[in-house]
Amino acid sequence: MAEESKGTVLAAMAANLAIAVGKLFAGLLTGSAALLAEAGHSTADTVNQVFLLLGVNLSDTRPDERHPHGYGKEGFFWSFLAAIFIFVAGAAFSWFEGIRTLVADENHHRSGAELALAFGVLGGAALFESISFMIAVRGIVAGARRRGWSFSQYLRRSPDLTTKTVFWEDSAALTGLALAALGLGLSELAGDELWDGVASLAIGCVLAGVALMLGLQARNLLLGAAAPQETQDAIVDTIHSFPEVDAIVRLLTMQLGSRSVLVTGELEVHRNMTTDAIEGLIRRIDGRLEERVPEVRETFWELRRCPDESHVAEGAGPQGER
Repeated sequence: MAEESKGTVLAAMAANLAIAVGKLFAGLLTGSAALLAEAGHSTADTVNQVFLLLGVNLSDTRPDERHPHGYGKEGFFWSFLAAIFIFVAGAAFSWFEGIRTLVADENHHRSGAELALAFGVLGGAALFESISFMIAVRGIVAGARRRGWSFSQYLRRSPDLTTKTVFWEDSAALTGLALAALGLGLSELAGDELWDGVASLAIGCVLAGVALMLGLQARNLLLGAAAPQETQDAIVDTIHSFPEVDAIVRLLTMQLGSRSVLVTGELEVHRNMTTDAIEGLIRRIDGRLEERVPEVRETFWELRRCPDESHVAEGAGPQGER
């Protein structure tokens, strides 16, 4: 999954860098606020790919004394920064360009060559963004298939913010390109830059919506969100497959990274089990979880025989990095 995410980010970075240069040149030449807004949008997306790439690489750092549960949340942190940057460098700049155009109330006289260049850049950008978008879609489809989810379920529930950020960025980019082309075309037909300014404002609104959605998802994971319900159900089913376990008294999960989950729980076992038998049960539970729910990386168990017995056996079985 890490390699899929990294490939998705690299493809998006290459596309956005080339697109940003083309949009900036065309925007400066034609004076189109929508094109300049899109240039700012693509620049923000390019920087965001750097953030996401840092998150993918740093999240694979092995645990140490300062971070015994690993660095999986690096991906969430850098995705949160990407959401902020989308808003600051993308949405805010688009709104600035739109307001500046509406307040200035100027008409730009564009030649046929300038218009051809502008629409050519928009068309080329749409092509590159579509390629990046399809790569992101393939990554999401593959991830959804592994979990047995639908496409929409993956977008709502998956902790893989890296691939989802690229998907939503590319979705916003394609929408922005359509708005920029519409705004520029209407401005030329009506002879009024109003439509170009409105298109720039609309692009800012699209980017703000994407930034808010991604920011809220990243915040939820940074605050220690539980694993998806399907993962919790798989953990419960695995534990119940052991006849020695009478009941699950308490089970807590936390998403440590896009591919790692921490599990802590209290289990009630048969009252006639010895301490050695309980320790063996812990090892077997962890081994079966490793097979059935591979995203579970660490477990900490407290086992007791019966509520009415004074002797409580405790065991902790951190599985560690796998």
